[in-house]
Amino acid sequence: MLKNKIFLGLLLLCGLFAACEKKKDYDSDTQLEIDKAIIEKYVVDSAIKDLTILPSGLRYRILAAGEGAAPKSSDSIQVYYSGRILAAKTQFDNVPVERPVTLKLDALMQGWQIALPLIAKGGQIRMIIPSPLAYKDFQGSSIPPNSILDYTVTLVNIK
Repeated sequence: MLKNKIFLGLLLLCGLFAACEKKKDYDSDTQLEIDKAIIEKYVVDSAIKDLTILPSGLRYRILAAGEGAAPKSSDSIQVYYSGRILAAKTQFDNVPVERPVTLKLDALMQGWQIALPLIAKGGQIRMIIPSPLAYKDFQGSSIPPNSILDYTVTLVNIK
């Protein structure tokens, strides 16, 4: 009887240690290489043309350049946009033309911080953002970890 209790205790202790396994550290360089391959396949399969590729892995196409000065990282910007996970049919986020939002550029994901200064007021840009420049391995309510994001953003105003 005592042997059974000791055995059961050890078994529970082993289960406890197994459940407390440390999460692997996020490796942005490795994930970026994985994302680049996925993006390249998507772009080729979808016959998407005229995307510029930055060393960071971000791809973009300026749909309209806009006029005037581009936003600086310290600026607040007023935008409307649609966002989806790459190759997904449905949007996970949408801000309609009728209700643009004001956001602080330096508080946004790194992909937006890189791409939005490439356009000016009235400009529009499509960005394919690898996960290390987006939400990385964060698990959101509608965005799985390591998601590559596809945004089309119109810059309404710079404040």
